[in-house]
Amino acid sequence: MDFILNNLGKIIWSVIGLVAVALIIKFFKNIKKFVLEVYVELKKVAWSTKEELLGSTVVVIVTTSIVAVYLFIIDGALTKFLSVIFK
Repeated sequence: MDFILNNLGKIIWSVIGLVAVALIIKFFKNIKKFVLEVYVELKKVAWSTKEELLGSTVVVIVTTSIVAVYLFIIDGALTKFLSVIFK
């Protein structure tokens, strides 16, 4: 009994260490499973061709530019209008 009481801290830290090792092993198994599942799913993806990607990029840039110009004009007009009203 004295041995256990004298070494209680060591026993507790040993148990904590074993639990930590078990959790780490489980964690890495889960990571390995996740990575393998991601790899399998990425093989199923239908990737765009270079031409499709460039076309989509042009559409996004043109659309964003049009919306930006539209908002710039509306903002300027509303600023002018509200400055006249509240002057």
